[in-house]
Amino acid sequence: MQTKIVVNPVAGRGTSLKVLPKVKHCLDSEGVKYEIVRTRFPDHATELAGKLEASGARVVAMGGDGTVREVLNGIRSPDTPVGIIPAGMGNDFARSLGIPTDVSRATQHLVNTETKKVDLGVERGKFFNVMGVGFPAHVVERVNRYKKGPVRGPLIYLIGLLRSLTDLGNYEFHLELDGNSRTQKANAVFVTNSRFTAGGLKLVPQAKLDDGLLDVAIISGAGRMELLLALRQAYRGNHIDHPKIEFLRAKKVRIESKARLIKMFDGELEGTTPTDLEVAPRTRTIIVPEKGG
Repeated sequence: MQTKIVVNPVAGRGTSLKVLPKVKHCLDSEGVKYEIVRTRFPDHATELAGKLEASGARVVAMGGDGTVREVLNGIRSPDTPVGIIPAGMGNDFARSLGIPTDVSRATQHLVNTETKKVDLGVERGKFFNVMGVGFPAHVVERVNRYKKGPVRGPLIYLIGLLRSLTDLGNYEFHLELDGNSRTQKANAVFVTNSRFTAGGLKLVPQAKLDDGLLDVAIISGAGRMELLLALRQAYRGNHIDHPKIEFLRAKKVRIESKARLIKMFDGELEGTTPTDLEVAPRTRTIIVPEKGG
């Protein structure tokens, strides 16, 4: 079976192309037959993934969380193994799966036969791993402004996060989780399937990729300094008992807001509230590092 690597050439502000020679060297060393397929426009990875899967090729997503999301949306069968080579700014889905962020090591794991069935969130027929409204969307807006600057990798998220604290908002939400309703003000609402977001922020340390549930994190009533200190704790996963952060779980989540708020999906801004989300249990198969390997 030939391996087809779907490469987003602009992922990580060009990081994917810079590390591509390392990927080719690793695959050549392992004797893997492969072809590099580059995306040319938004959602092209989704189109390519579907065609490559139909041809019988093994599909690998090379880019950031947005590229991985596109590829997973293009795959049709829950049983088709998908590989990931992290080459974006955040790489949080790969991180949650234990896939090394070092591209050489990640590429070496592609020869493994170890796979994992994972859940994904669904909104309007499209899969996602992490969704956020309020503060997280503002962070991504800031990050997008800095993409042409000198900073690369997860550090750009940290800078975006710090700058977003200057205009921290408090929004009125109406939430429904598996039919249970509440109205409250909050700085941010996250709906996620995995532990990490924002380039290594361990927002929901207890999240599991295969428990059939979405994890919801609500940050409410936090001041700028208070939120900054909480997020500093979150990079180590030590914020579970923070009084301003609430953790919930549900199969279905509806988010309404008094003001129309931009939605963030896996580091990309897409549409505005309201939104209806639900979990798709064990809907995709990912090639992962072998246990003990």
